[in-house]
Amino acid sequence: MSTTESISLPRNVPKRKVVSQAAATDYAFIKKLIWAYFLLLLFEGALRKWFLPGLSQGLLIIRDPIVIWIYYLCYAQGFFPLNNKYLQKCLLWVGLAALLSLLINQTHPATIAYGARTNLLHFPLIFIMARVLTWEDVINFGKAFLLLALPMTWVVAQQFQADADDIINTAAGGTGSQLETSGGKVRASGTFTFVSGIVFYYCFTVAFIIYGFLIRGSFPKWMLYLGTSATLLAMVTAGSRAVIAECLQVVACIGFLAYLKPSEFGRISASIFGFSTLALILYTQIDLFKEGLNFLSLRFEEAANVEGTPIEAYFNRYYQMIVAPYYYNMWTDLLGNSGLGGATRAGAALAGGYGGAENSWARAVLENGLIVGGLFLLWRVWITKDLLLSCISSIKRGGYLAIFLFGAAGPVLLFGLLGQPTNLGFAAFGSGLCLAAAVTERKLF
Repeated sequence: MSTTESISLPRNVPKRKVVSQAAATDYAFIKKLIWAYFLLLLFEGALRKWFLPGLSQGLLIIRDPIVIWIYYLCYAQGFFPLNNKYLQKCLLWVGLAALLSLLINQTHPATIAYGARTNLLHFPLIFIMARVLTWEDVINFGKAFLLLALPMTWVVAQQFQADADDIINTAAGGTGSQLETSGGKVRASGTFTFVSGIVFYYCFTVAFIIYGFLIRGSFPKWMLYLGTSATLLAMVTAGSRAVIAECLQVVACIGFLAYLKPSEFGRISASIFGFSTLALILYTQIDLFKEGLNFLSLRFEEAANVEGTPIEAYFNRYYQMIVAPYYYNMWTDLLGNSGLGGATRAGAALAGGYGGAENSWARAVLENGLIVGGLFLLWRVWITKDLLLSCISSIKRGGYLAIFLFGAAGPVLLFGLLGQPTNLGFAAFGSGLCLAAAVTERKLF
């Protein structure tokens, strides 16, 4: 059964007339809350870095009240996905992990609560978004990504040109600075707390850009050109190879389209031509683009001396993510040592300590051991695989946007550091947007 088949209404719904009126009202308000979730996802980092640095720790969970409100409204109207098989399995796993963490690992209850939040609380949003969002809603989110790309890139460019200790490059809490890259520059984070935020943001922007070039009339031309130009400029000024690599993952999803719909190669070439033309214009007309490209080339050269070619580094990074659990107490501590949430920085801080697994798959094993932690890793593989199957089914029905959104959402759902708020937000919101596109997409024939 695919992901989309898990979304259904309970049987004991009220009369048709009452349901339609209530649903129309509550859907509208739920959509507004989803927009609030989206905007807080984009600008939470700005609040934590520049506007409310003293509240940085509390702002870690700024989207939690929004998502809980959404769940309450959905439950009140009888369409919260209680019977969803993915959520039921995740709930069982979190319950088991929490119990073992409390009894065996003696983990602090606050740490367990934070761990449960990162591994469960936001995932029902995926299926709710697929239920309440229409095709027009998905396109409107695409317009937001394209329009906001310009101010986001302006922030990225300012961070690229500023010194590492400049206020615009400050870290969360208003102290410290972002990670440095080649040439004395920093890895720009835009309005996010870390560079991973703009990596995910521009991945989704690229997904909508490709679809816009592929299907004429999806977005106004000026909006499409603006979003494309801003994205290309951000790629060369971000100071991070991950922005390039992750966006190429989205582009690579053209392979699914080429295999299942080979007649679409003409449209694909139009997308490539549009990208290339705008890149050439930027290179010849904007000095900042040239400067950023030079620093990006330097970054690739320096990294190649350590990690090998870009292709080798790309595959090695994912290889290290997958095998990382084998490096951590795989055989000596089968039930973990820190308990649920204990390998996240925020979770450890709640217990008065310090920690954080830099590899998302290692975290599950560090916290709950190979057996229990491995079950959550299998869950992530399962839901990601089924989301991909839903996108492939959408292609067969004549819908193309979902597969490109999967190129942006799939990697963070499968490999993202869920203990980091931005990663968790994009895993839930991005997957929800992808699934919504798969089940509502306008058919082309």
